[in-house]
Amino acid sequence: MGVKTIFFDAYGTLLELGDYYYDLAAQVLDEVGCSINPHLFWETWNDAFNGIIFDINEGQHPFTNIRTTYKISLKNAFLMFGISISDGRLDELNRMCKALLDQRCTILPSTRETIEALKHKEDVKIGLISNGDNDELSHHLGELVELFDATTISENVRAYKPDTRIFQAALKELNANPEEALFIGDNLRIDVNGANKAGIRSVWYNQKGALPEDGIKPHFTIANINEVLEIVKLLIPLEDFLF
Repeated sequence: MGVKTIFFDAYGTLLELGDYYYDLAAQVLDEVGCSINPHLFWETWNDAFNGIIFDINEGQHPFTNIRTTYKISLKNAFLMFGISISDGRLDELNRMCKALLDQRCTILPSTRETIEALKHKEDVKIGLISNGDNDELSHHLGELVELFDATTISENVRAYKPDTRIFQAALKELNANPEEALFIGDNLRIDVNGANKAGIRSVWYNQKGALPEDGIKPHFTIANINEVLEIVKLLIPLEDFLF
């Protein structure tokens, strides 16, 4: 079956972050004056963050947007190392985290070219599905957001990938069938697993050559975002797809 709808993840897929997460952990630890290994701290922080995300999806935690979730998970990460941080200090660190994210988010030329190429196909709709906050995401995407037929954001749906609700909301917004949709994302557990559960063919944007984990199998794997064009050509008859 062909493809009529193509969805993209935002952070780490369309928005290049580089070594943001490691540098973020190192900057937070330096600000607090802790000698914890930044890699270890980020792994702990990320586990705490994902734990809240999954608890929200399962109804075990009230919904909080991404920025608030980062703050709560940062507090929990420090507590795992026996360090207590005041709420006021956490607010300062959270603002610092956002400032670093604003600095690091970039859109590669190949990313823009890929989206623009896909827009040349009139029968194909382009959507965005992101675990993000409206204002931050809009700022980071800039003019690129105008190329999407719809954007589906966790802050609006009040559910996070990999919960199928956010994928279903995106499909509904574009009146799309999951069997005719494709989703591209960089996170196996969040993006690929979520798309698979929603019945959408998944593309793992594996830029760094990571190894598969947890038995999660993407339908396709790419190392460069422009490889999406080749996948789409495979799934849509050549005479119907002109770039």
